[in-house]
Amino acid sequence: MSGLRFADLDEWRRWSNAQHRTQSVLRAAKARLRPAPVAPATLHLPSGTPRTLVVLDLLSPSCRFAVHAPLHHLDPETTAVLSPVPDPDLPTGSWTATPWAGVAQLDSSIEQVLSLGSYLELSGQVKRWATGRDVRFNVVQHGLLTPWSPPAADGDHLLAWTQEDADYWQHACRSVTAQVVGSQMLWNATQLPAATVHDERPVMLGQLHGVELAKRDTFATYLRFCRANDASYRAHPNERDVFSRAAHRVMRRAGIDFEASGRSLTDLGRPVVSIFSTGTLEAAHRGLPAWVTHPNPPAWVADFWDRYRLSQFGREPTSAWHQPGVEPALVVARALTG
Repeated sequence: MSGLRFADLDEWRRWSNAQHRTQSVLRAAKARLRPAPVAPATLHLPSGTPRTLVVLDLLSPSCRFAVHAPLHHLDPETTAVLSPVPDPDLPTGSWTATPWAGVAQLDSSIEQVLSLGSYLELSGQVKRWATGRDVRFNVVQHGLLTPWSPPAADGDHLLAWTQEDADYWQHACRSVTAQVVGSQMLWNATQLPAATVHDERPVMLGQLHGVELAKRDTFATYLRFCRANDASYRAHPNERDVFSRAAHRVMRRAGIDFEASGRSLTDLGRPVVSIFSTGTLEAAHRGLPAWVTHPNPPAWVADFWDRYRLSQFGREPTSAWHQPGVEPALVVARALTG
């Protein structure tokens, strides 16, 4: 069975740094020329004895579904929160906010940690603190897994969307445990009214910023599909590198329409297509016709399509998954509290 490409987190970091070296150099040069103040992270302590620590390294929509939503089902009197911003929109509770000065601030009463993974800065600090203590480090899935997703660390407990994802994650590291909790993002999507299709022209979701596929191959797939199907191209917000900007210019000169309204896919009401974007699966759960496409998919892409039951363009649209009767965020909270 296939699985993650990297079993060791340090090895994954070296690979990731190498992929983004040019961007890192440019950011560092910009920071030297125009240094910006860096606010310290904030530790929010409850009024009672903390038993659970939730680490909010990232607060993008998908990450909020994974690590922020369970806060609404955890006891605010026994839950501490570590966040890179002073006000992460916490549920009602009596928290005392204090600037983060390091793991010495963490109480020995903490028994459970919820995190996106110790490959991130704050979670990495907490993981090192938790190692050797009687603390379970829970890593919750927040997106679709590819061979280049960061691996778990020794001793982690994985909270996966599906059993297939749990197996895929564990295949790289046998020293981790796992349980299936479902996807809060997809569960939320099915609770909303179904979207209405207003325009039959597809929207192609761009991923030129990614490192999983050769950029020229990805670009050729987008250009060919948009030309053949009168589709609009929706660039990913991170498509700001030199290659992506050049590719955008070529596509515009070729007459490709760019969907840059900033509206949600649901509001657009158009079919959605990608190579392997999470947006395809989310759109399907909102009731939009959604597909994936690639003229000659690599083995890992074909495996990805099978694992997430994504339908290729030209076939029946991708179906929404059957959702559990219990909200995944509640399942996560129950996993943290026994």
